[in-house]
Amino acid sequence: MLKDLAYSEFSQWMIVSPWAYPTFLTLHGLGMAFVVGLTVMIAIRILGFPEQLPLSAYARTIPLGIAAFVVNAISGTALFVADAVILWQNPSFQFKLVSIVVGLVVLWLMARGPLRKAAKVEATGESYRASSGDKAIAVMAILIWVAAVIVSGRLIAYLAPALF
Repeated sequence: MLKDLAYSEFSQWMIVSPWAYPTFLTLHGLGMAFVVGLTVMIAIRILGFPEQLPLSAYARTIPLGIAAFVVNAISGTALFVADAVILWQNPSFQFKLVSIVVGLVVLWLMARGPLRKAAKVEATGESYRASSGDKAIAVMAILIWVAAVIVSGRLIAYLAPALF
């Protein structure tokens, strides 16, 4: 199946076109910047910085983060198809896929926990203070998306099997 992907018309177009691969790579980088940037921004606010801004205001960035993740998923799939056989065997790529799944679960926990709690508390006029559990979720989000997903993604090129 991976060889079928590698020899598909789409894969060949990605490899031969002077613009296809760079365009998808750029979209992937921009999507990742938005996903990680928004995640870190919300996580840092959950950790208490800056205190004067209500956490519930950050919830408005979630649709942008979802859109960025969709762009990332589409561009990442296109990049994968262009080199499916090699990537599938790459331990860094495998770790990145697992990290993305874990990262999505942590983002879901962040939305269902701290962001939802903040909306309820701040609706009463009070200021939201994160519990230690909410702070742990925020730290996990930063570590997973920055340390695991981005670093493993960058290591893909260095852990690729030798081509010659």
